[in-house]
Amino acid sequence: MRRMMGIFTILILAAGFSAGYGLTGDEVLNKVEDSLTGPQDMESLNILTLANSDGSGKEIREMKMYVSGNDMRVVKFTKPAGVNGIGLLVTGADQIWIYLPEMKKIKMIQGSFKNDSFQGTDFSYNEIGSYEYKKDYSASIQSEDDKTYTLVLTRKAGSEKTYGKVVMTVDKSTFIPSKAEFYDGNTLKKVMDIIEVEKMGKYDIPVKIKVEDVVKKHYTEMVMKDVKFDQGLKGKGIFTQQYLKKKE
Repeated sequence: MRRMMGIFTILILAAGFSAGYGLTGDEVLNKVEDSLTGPQDMESLNILTLANSDGSGKEIREMKMYVSGNDMRVVKFTKPAGVNGIGLLVTGADQIWIYLPEMKKIKMIQGSFKNDSFQGTDFSYNEIGSYEYKKDYSASIQSEDDKTYTLVLTRKAGSEKTYGKVVMTVDKSTFIPSKAEFYDGNTLKKVMDIIEVEKMGKYDIPVKIKVEDVVKKHYTEMVMKDVKFDQGLKGKGIFTQQYLKKKE
């Protein structure tokens, strides 16, 4: 009997010891951001489908995207003609510029305007091409099973992000989110689904993403093609206002 009690006590202590060394919410979020920004840099051709939630009003666009780390990116529409040449430049510390070719003018996006829709898509200026969360949110683990974590992200004081809360489902094997729900208070505003993740070399890359504005009942689906990695884009003058004005 004493031997059985001893074994039972050891098992309880071992379970407690193991639980004490589980990942915290912030640690999971760090791994998420590391996974989503794994390449040194990335270039892709993106096909965007914009439509109402019932499938009506469908519009197809194409854009080139260049990303370096988690805070530098260039996004340039190439099709259709109505948006061709419109571009976005982000160069860290939330410095965002938009180029409007008809006006031949570069304009800085400031303050709350960063959370506005980017050219009619369901991505904001802040969101397009970005997977940066840990700077603006603290994370706790709401639940987990053998395959996923469910995180609750709470906006930090001083953050300019629109959404006070984000509920994120994270794959344990890749640390890539499969879903993120964005809330203003307790009201669901937007849902992001990472529909398809593709293994490319040593990287797991989300190649099909759908973002739906549940208030406007409108969605944008983005499919990434012709993906290239680690080309030293920073040294090629891409993340500059001069390149932003250049035609693709």
